[in-house]
Amino acid sequence: MLNISLGKHWTAEQVANTFAPHQETKDSVMDWLIESGIDRSRLSLSTGRNWVQFDGTVEEAERIFATEYWYYKHKDSDGYRLACDHYSVPKHVQKHVDFAMPTIQLDGLKPVANLSPARQLQALPFPQGAKLGAQPCGVLITIDCLRALYNFPVLNSSAPGNQLGIGEWADYLYEPDLPTFFTNFTRPQIPNGTVPEFIPIDGGKTANLSTVRQGSGVEAALDFQSAYSIVYPQALRLYQVGDGVNVDSVGTFNIFLDALDESYCTYEGGDQPYVDPEYPDPNEGGYTGPLQCGGAPTSNVFSVSYGQIEGALPYFYQHRQCNEWMKLGLQGVSVLFASGDSGVANRYNAGYPNSCLNANDDYVDNNGTRYSPSFPVNCPYITAVGATTLLGNSTDSGERAVAEPSPDGTTDFYSGGGFANYFETPSYQSDAVSNFLIRYAPDYGPNVYNSSGRGFPDLSAIGLNVATVFNGRTLGVGGTSASAPIVAGIVTLLNEARIAAGKGPIGFLNPTLYQNPDAFNDITIGNNPGCGTGGFNATPGWDPVTGLGTPNYEKLKDIFLALP
Repeated sequence: MLNISLGKHWTAEQVANTFAPHQETKDSVMDWLIESGIDRSRLSLSTGRNWVQFDGTVEEAERIFATEYWYYKHKDSDGYRLACDHYSVPKHVQKHVDFAMPTIQLDGLKPVANLSPARQLQALPFPQGAKLGAQPCGVLITIDCLRALYNFPVLNSSAPGNQLGIGEWADYLYEPDLPTFFTNFTRPQIPNGTVPEFIPIDGGKTANLSTVRQGSGVEAALDFQSAYSIVYPQALRLYQVGDGVNVDSVGTFNIFLDALDESYCTYEGGDQPYVDPEYPDPNEGGYTGPLQCGGAPTSNVFSVSYGQIEGALPYFYQHRQCNEWMKLGLQGVSVLFASGDSGVANRYNAGYPNSCLNANDDYVDNNGTRYSPSFPVNCPYITAVGATTLLGNSTDSGERAVAEPSPDGTTDFYSGGGFANYFETPSYQSDAVSNFLIRYAPDYGPNVYNSSGRGFPDLSAIGLNVATVFNGRTLGVGGTSASAPIVAGIVTLLNEARIAAGKGPIGFLNPTLYQNPDAFNDITIGNNPGCGTGGFNATPGWDPVTGLGTPNYEKLKDIFLALP
């Protein structure tokens, strides 16, 4: 685990130089392919000179990779993919090749619409005219409830460069709802006309009446309204990612990172065909510009309420992206993601049933019994945020892990948590995880979860019945999608305090959080069932349901102000 010192951040140039590719790797792979009968004129390199590509026949691929190709058909979607079930490369190039494709990749057999919010959001309507104080906190969560729960003040500063960044994918902020929310649910009242800075990436568009009619805006409304109520007068940035047309890929966080960091477009071969969306978009009506490499401003804090399934993406793909989240931490950026809303299970997209993993082969299986971690919260350089709810109607009643079972049991809402299969337990959380495993872990056996993996979430916040205005209606919205921007707002307040004291932004949060468990309200009630089990229990100390607990701002402020 890389040692990241608080306040001593790297420049983008230092990061790019440290992670540059090696010439020997490129030359070795090119030479091997030429020796295998592929003429040099047929070979080309990616922009980053890390992907070697050529157009060839199936026969050539079978010979080069010592395998046999077949057409694979998905039993539900009838989608087809040309692939093999194994392949090999000569020993002398193995150290230079992370993977080849198309080979064993079946991820695209069942297309999913880009990313989805962490869950199909709970959205309960309230009568028109609902305002601060009109409902108890146990019915509708407002800024007054959050300030009482997490002990943070009204912000009276807006340090330059400390805007909070929020990413959205195929969900669009309908700005005409903001004045209604500001009037009814902010204290002090935020002035009408306040809107976020709009940063389009790869054809990102603004909301319109069509997106509103489709309901593609509740997530964005939740994210921005809850964050504004915490951080105003500090500003927000809306990173609208993707054109909303290219929906035949299972990855899109990479194109967000490409836009932030030009070097990532070429790092370790760049984005992955078949997984990341292609730009210019070949689909009708898609964005015709090139993939954006750099140019988007970096924020001190990023909040993302979307997620993917670890078991549906290649191992190398996830490690490459995890390294990029690490690079942001090195530069003083805090990255927070919602931990997911299916307990120890997962789901492809809103509307899909919860799924788990096959116990033997770890592929996504609706009838599987192995827990299904989320990505990228499995990455140890992400701060994963779980969800809680109040035990009663007042904030004095305390919190528990959120629990909203669905009638048929397929779309239950429980705080996403568990242990990664692709990343080991990082040193900063080893003591906390060991305490849980020794004292409280259920004895399900090794084929249910990976007890040596990175544990998540790291902390939690309220994630049910959060006041939100969408298309003129007041809703109580739930999900870890609500929890992430709440915690991100609190981290932005902590950065404001550090900047006022002449210090830099926090950057990577997790080591300091785990060193100070007393700065959290420990949550010890609830669990996150799934995959035919009761999941994990919320316990004293860290647990894979609510993490370290919910934040106490004043305690965290004292801790972070005492650091360099």
